[in-house]
Amino acid sequence: MSRFAVIVAVLVFAGCTTVPTTVQPVNDAHVREHPEQYLVLAVKNDADASYAHAGSTVRGYDSNHEYAQSARARKLLKEIAVEYQLESIDSWPIQLLAMQCVIFKPVGTESGATLINKLQRDPRVLLAQPLQNFSTNSTPANPEPDSYQSLQQSLRRMDIVNAHRWSRGRGINVAVIDTGMDINHPDLKGRITEQRNLVDDDQQQFARDRHGTAVAGVIAADASNASGIIGIAPEANLIALKACWQLQANRDDARCNTFTLAKGIANAVQLHAQIINLSVVGPDDALLTALVKQAQRAGIVIVGAKDASDENRFPASLPDVIGVSSMELREAHEELVSAPGRDVLTLLPGGRYDFASGNSIATAEVTGTIALLMARDKHNLDSAQLKKILLQNTESSSIDNLASINACRALSQLLGQPGCDHSRIDSTSTAKSIAQ
Repeated sequence: MSRFAVIVAVLVFAGCTTVPTTVQPVNDAHVREHPEQYLVLAVKNDADASYAHAGSTVRGYDSNHEYAQSARARKLLKEIAVEYQLESIDSWPIQLLAMQCVIFKPVGTESGATLINKLQRDPRVLLAQPLQNFSTNSTPANPEPDSYQSLQQSLRRMDIVNAHRWSRGRGINVAVIDTGMDINHPDLKGRITEQRNLVDDDQQQFARDRHGTAVAGVIAADASNASGIIGIAPEANLIALKACWQLQANRDDARCNTFTLAKGIANAVQLHAQIINLSVVGPDDALLTALVKQAQRAGIVIVGAKDASDENRFPASLPDVIGVSSMELREAHEELVSAPGRDVLTLLPGGRYDFASGNSIATAEVTGTIALLMARDKHNLDSAQLKKILLQNTESSSIDNLASINACRALSQLLGQPGCDHSRIDSTSTAKSIAQ
């Protein structure tokens, strides 16, 4: 890992490309469902030619576009594939890390941890690791029948209406690396400035994906259309990057992997995101850690969900990532930012609305709050400073003793202006008329 870290720190420009070995057709679903049968490998690529972007679909080898590659990288990958009996499945460019990267499937007698350990010791290899799966971190809510207004309590807890007097997140670019989303939802029209599908070519499914739609709604649902709900930062610009696939038609559960999330982070940097929302959790991952560090070096604030499991440490445990936990989980941890995460009203595909719960939703609320702060930040605060402001303006309710950030008070501190009286906010004033 130390050798890899040194190389990553000094390499800046290049890309990944197709591997020189013969590529056999592969079922995308098999890669998603059986990641343990594949591995991710990278070698140095000195190519300086330009390329389109960091892959538009998982099946990048189906594209007619030829990505730049150096003769040395081509030679290395051919040697490695032959020597270790590997079949190329897919590849993509990661300019940020100056790597040529590929998903390989072992086709010889050796596989798994033993093979990866051998590859990691090979001086030609910058990185070799399992292809790992990650999951979204939300749960469907099933509340008792109640008014939509009552579920705008999350806005009340965070004092969003008062915060909107100072900021609505105007012009801040937020990359949502998640499933697809319904970009034509009445509350998302005009909020999406860029969309890329990094999983497949199914645009109809992109629009039907639930989790990304819900997260996007929490962050930036339109506040000017006289219907629906209000997002935390309704004037922010959303960059929709589909890196996860929905597992069931009527549930929010979704899955991503090392490969697709890497593309998501690389695309977010390329598209000049200022904040990346990662409402996903998973194991420590060397490639994704390196990409997060490079994104942070580019000045991007990364907000990530915290999982209850110690095994799923990515992304919240990474340095300078703003880790988030739902306030209802009562996780007393000084390093975590908390926000409402239970029965929060948000968006469903098809122009609908529903309730969602979980750390994914709390993460989106913190992302939206950071967009409010960044829109008014004249000092270019870094992640650590923004996190400090959020933690300093976290308060417990006298009703349930649950602690949440207060967006208005955070803005008040940033701007040096008084004017937040949380007790004056009437919960019924935070909701627009709901379009059902």
